[in-house]
Amino acid sequence: MSITPIINSNSVNTNRWKNFISPSNVGVEKIDFLHEFPWVKDKSIASALVELKKLKFAPEDVMYLKSFGINIPFKSGAEAVDFIEKQNIRILFEPTSENGVHAQYDFYKNLIVINKNYKDNDDFALTLAISEAILHETGHAKDKDGYSSIQEELNFLGMNAIAHRAYMKKYGNLFSDSDAPIISDGVSVYAKLFFEPDPEKKALVKRIFEKYGNLPSGDSKHPPGTIARNIKNYVPVQS
Repeated sequence: MSITPIINSNSVNTNRWKNFISPSNVGVEKIDFLHEFPWVKDKSIASALVELKKLKFAPEDVMYLKSFGINIPFKSGAEAVDFIEKQNIRILFEPTSENGVHAQYDFYKNLIVINKNYKDNDDFALTLAISEAILHETGHAKDKDGYSSIQEELNFLGMNAIAHRAYMKKYGNLFSDSDAPIISDGVSVYAKLFFEPDPEKKALVKRIFEKYGNLPSGDSKHPPGTIARNIKNYVPVQS
């Protein structure tokens, strides 16, 4: 998944990113963009935030992630949206550090950048994928530092996986016909990899090693679990 964790002045990481829930949205407040997000001018970002605020994770999915050491930073999409508002995080379509990067968080600007290639879209599946990218980058923003680790990426990509599963339950598999890289090589991939039946998660280990293997296994905020350590010690098979 081409979701890059963060940008800071010291280093730029340009690595690439059915037990579903009920679709009920009872108790979810609408977003008052005039007061909560007056800076939002792009309809795609507005729509993504609306969907994100309605997003609820399946408790069994959250527990499943925890069973192999994945801890998500937000309990719901609404919690993430509230954090964005309180921290005044801006979200814009702009060029990313590399064209193939879907989204990234600029620590010093407190800015989530979505690849400009996805601007002005009217594809609902793509809007949902953008909301997942925003969710991921908001996790990095919550850390309040300019660094990442394998465990941090696992935590946030796992959160993407259960968000994607929730959207599929609510809206059906509208992602299957999309050829947008943020979907076909991004959010859809991680929903499968995190929930594959293999207890060693070998395919996930390989994927994360290829994308984030250069990062430390963990850090003080995200102590490395078994999978993170396995990723750091992964030895690619020579063909």
